Amino acid sequence: MGLIRYRSDIPAVLLVLAVAAAQLYVFFAVESTLAALGCIALLFGIQVSSGAICHNHHHVNTFRIKWLNRVYESILYLQTGTSPFSWTIHHNIGHHRHYLDPQNDPAPWQHANGKMMNRLYFDVINAARIYPEIMQIGKAYPHVYSKFKRMFVLANLPLAALFMIDPLRALLVFVLPMVLLLVLLLDNTWGQHAGTGLDNHFEASRNVELPLYNLTSWNLGFHTAHHMLPGLHWSKLPELHERIRARIPEHLITNTMFLQWQPDKERRAARQEG
Repeated sequence: MGLIRYRSDIPAVLLVLAVAAAQLYVFFAVESTLAALGCIALLFGIQVSSGAICHNHHHVNTFRIKWLNRVYESILYLQTGTSPFSWTIHHNIGHHRHYLDPQNDPAPWQHANGKMMNRLYFDVINAARIYPEIMQIGKAYPHVYSKFKRMFVLANLPLAALFMIDPLRALLVFVLPMVLLLVLLLDNTWGQHAGTGLDNHFEASRNVELPLYNLTSWNLGFHTAHHMLPGLHWSKLPELHERIRARIPEHLITNTMFLQWQPDKERRAARQEG
């Protein structure tokens, strides 16, 4: 019995550690700010995958030992902006329980009047609201909220130390990508759900079967399956997707890396299917 629950998570752990090592190298060893910016931009293309890894880890913890999970989450925080237990509260408890109910979903894709939000508006507004929403949701779950608050302080200690060493470099290497990843995490949520149905699991998520998308997102393309069984390990989602695929409307199966760019066209396809 190893430290890692699922062998399929080993590449994810190695990627996260590699990104962390690269961040520290850029922070301490790259002297030119311009060269550092170039490295940060190149690294960000890989770092985006850490967002999906973080998401999957919060659903099914990677390690068998609790403190290793907290350390792993603290490392992921410096790559994605989602601190330990933050995604547990906002995403697992908030979004998964209420994604069919926009009034209670902490990341709703509709305005109060039922109109679909503009993608950029959704990204910025909901990214800015993540931590306030966590504070609001956490009041009803004091046990996990106390863990979140404690770990938020601990996870930010390394960031505070980096700021003491070099504030500008800490801002560029860590904080800027963290903010951008929060926005991209929300953008992915918009793409997965905006304009879909609210009546049942099969009509409420957009799915991507493109191998490249699922390779880089660690199977997040099988999103209906994920919402049906959010506690199922990401490596098992393709099998569940195949079992339920016939019940998913065809217009909610796409093969684009960017999920939803033509909502009007998609709605017309839905009407034709109906």
